[in-house]
Amino acid sequence: MKSQNTIKALVLISAAASAQSGLAQAVLEEVLVTAERRVESLQETPIAMTALTRDAIEKRGISNSDDVFATMPGMGGFASPGSRGVTSLSIRGISGGSPANISLDPAVGMYLDGVYIGKMLGSALDIAQIERIEVLRGPQGTLYGRNATAGAMNIISRKPLDEFAVDVTAGIGNYGLQTLKTTIDFGSLGQAGEGAGKLAGAVSFLTKDRDGFYDNYSGGEDFDNLDRQAWRVALRWQPVESLTVDYVYDHSELDEVNTLQKVVGFTEGPTLGGNRLDFLRNVVQPSATGLSMIPGADPRISGRWLPSIQKTIDAYERVVANGQGRPDGGLVDTTPIAQSDVDGHAITAEWELGELGALGDVTVRSITAQRETEAYVAGDLEDIDSSLDASGIGAYNDSLHSVLLQYYGGSGGASFPGVDALWDAVDQLGAGHSNQDTRSKYEQFSQEFQFVGATQQLDYVLGLYWFEDEANFDRRASFAQPLSGRDAQKYTLETDSLAVFGQSTYRFASLEDRLALTVGLRYTEEEKTIAYNFGVVSTPFGVSPARALSRDDNFYNFSYNVTVAYDITEDVNSFIRYATGYRSGGFNGEVFNNSFDEETIDQLEVGIKSDWWNNRLRVNAGLYAYEYDDLQTSSLESTGGGVTSTTINAGRAERWGGELEMAVVPMEDMIVSLAYSYITGDFEEFPDTCANNQCIDGSAEAERANSPSNKVNASLDYTFARTAIGEFNLFVDSSWQDTWEQVGLSPSVVNGTPFLYTNSSMDARTVVNARLSLSAIPVDTGDLMVSLWVNNLTKDDYPSYGVNFQGLGLITEQYGAPRTFGMEVRYRY
Repeated sequence: MKSQNTIKALVLISAAASAQSGLAQAVLEEVLVTAERRVESLQETPIAMTALTRDAIEKRGISNSDDVFATMPGMGGFASPGSRGVTSLSIRGISGGSPANISLDPAVGMYLDGVYIGKMLGSALDIAQIERIEVLRGPQGTLYGRNATAGAMNIISRKPLDEFAVDVTAGIGNYGLQTLKTTIDFGSLGQAGEGAGKLAGAVSFLTKDRDGFYDNYSGGEDFDNLDRQAWRVALRWQPVESLTVDYVYDHSELDEVNTLQKVVGFTEGPTLGGNRLDFLRNVVQPSATGLSMIPGADPRISGRWLPSIQKTIDAYERVVANGQGRPDGGLVDTTPIAQSDVDGHAITAEWELGELGALGDVTVRSITAQRETEAYVAGDLEDIDSSLDASGIGAYNDSLHSVLLQYYGGSGGASFPGVDALWDAVDQLGAGHSNQDTRSKYEQFSQEFQFVGATQQLDYVLGLYWFEDEANFDRRASFAQPLSGRDAQKYTLETDSLAVFGQSTYRFASLEDRLALTVGLRYTEEEKTIAYNFGVVSTPFGVSPARALSRDDNFYNFSYNVTVAYDITEDVNSFIRYATGYRSGGFNGEVFNNSFDEETIDQLEVGIKSDWWNNRLRVNAGLYAYEYDDLQTSSLESTGGGVTSTTINAGRAERWGGELEMAVVPMEDMIVSLAYSYITGDFEEFPDTCANNQCIDGSAEAERANSPSNKVNASLDYTFARTAIGEFNLFVDSSWQDTWEQVGLSPSVVNGTPFLYTNSSMDARTVVNARLSLSAIPVDTGDLMVSLWVNNLTKDDYPSYGVNFQGLGLITEQYGAPRTFGMEVRYRY
């Protein structure tokens, strides 16, 4: 059915285009990008990339990184379960792993106005004004450095205008949505080269509020609501014409209830005889009933345990009956919340030195930045209500039932100190399945110098980059309560990195500048240090001592790229690119003493960028193949009754794929676009899981994660009427992608035997969004526009991410947004 919806959406778009006749003069606009640290045409940049202009961003309703990946070919992603404002991005099958883990580095380098964002924490928070988004696919190790093995995403915000201007957009929608975005430009004071020079400034503010998508039957705020703000102050100072200094302060914050993590099934219980529900019904319940009838039996068996067994069975039966699919609401012990604050300062100074002899036209650029993120998450990671009533009765987790059965089975139903301690722990910590309570703080500082030059035949850039950061983590999560206790985890992780880089492009005059050779090189050295401070953990079975450890490691890397570009004609450009990338090694702070090595990637790519039919048809295509060594992979690990994400170097992967992007102007005021991306390949080498001379073959079982093999995007942008009351525009965007795996592999060792838990697969999805706008509405001053929009028009209830909790027994899914719609009014003066 989902495939049929995809086909219907694409057919509708194609039919809308072909139904029109006439060939009025219209062309595709030239898009200027800064992917190679200089302003140049997208079509002349020999890199596989997609750029969205301000107009395209507004029509798609993009305001943060969560909104980007669905519209980009070759790109995937998901919002972190239980942690709003945290997004994991992948490009061409290369993923950054668990995005909420601040000890892990991303695989997609994210940049805001030239400033590298060091962690995925806080990466999804809304930005007040976005001028352009550039997504570069494939390793970008030379100009973008470490942690860009998958590619890079540049977010460029708007600079202050030289005149007074106001831009206000207000919106409402279903689920109580209210949005307001305001930008005020104050014009400029003074003149460059006179006195203190010229100063221009602008301020922007954005706020979003929305009720939850899912009812909270437990009585708290509804799940998956919106409550976020962002503001930005931008100043531009030009003491002289050749020197420009930009200062930007941005702030983003959210205080929201996380999306509902619906339990859709259960993992096998190897120690419970397989099916967990059958274990409760056929083993635990009758055994407890028999034990309660033994003379002298502990009265808590009949008064507390047996009613709790029935509550658990009822809860598990509801899970099986509900199955998969978007729910109306859910129950939790503790409402899951997420809070986040992000502050950033950046100073960019650009000095145009002009012609300097053999050095050509030279510009010197300095980017100094400091960013800080604080985040707090708490509450359930599933929707089974295990809260206890006044008698201590509730839907206990099945691991607790299993332990109670062992205790009472061994004592013949009699009470003894061990079972007393267990009941006391239940009263103190509860009997739920999961609860998180985590505070994170992340700070970074970076300084970059660029020396950019251009002669008649040679363009070049030289650079020096310094980066340091500090991550602090404090978690008191609990799983399978109270069996695992309250696991106190703290760590501090620091990074110091220094890099020097250079890249040059030489155009051969003997071939009329049609042939260009680009060579780039970057050397990086860095040091990482971690201080683990895991506290004492008290459980009903005893006390685990505190653990502390400090470690450090150094990493060094040369990354390079060689690109040969040839202009077949004035409008057809081809290139062959060989590039390497590097992702930092380090330490996973969430797993004690879990270190991992750096990963490297080598990619060969051929591409073509072409304009046809008098610039009315654009076709860009490319094929790539890469070898990925020591790749860092997230693997779920059962510890203490709970699950955490450990990091391993999986070995080696060889993959290949391609992308095709097309845009056509079939008639005046209409643009039809189509993009298709494909990737194949899993792992050539992946560590085996072995115990007692038995092994799970990792290379045979592991699968590529967070990366659909096929993805299609299609859009129609059509201004279909120009009338006395304004211009009517219809924008329709359809995105389809097939199934993908949540993690590469979920192995474990249970009772000395290797065991492979079923991986969570995300279903194929088709999402259709549409916007109808009336712009250029006659008003006395300024410009007025009214828009109606709808997202997820077909109400696809696709899961956006899932977690297999392994030994905890649960399989959860979170879902993409349901159908939403609303209206926006925009006024510009």
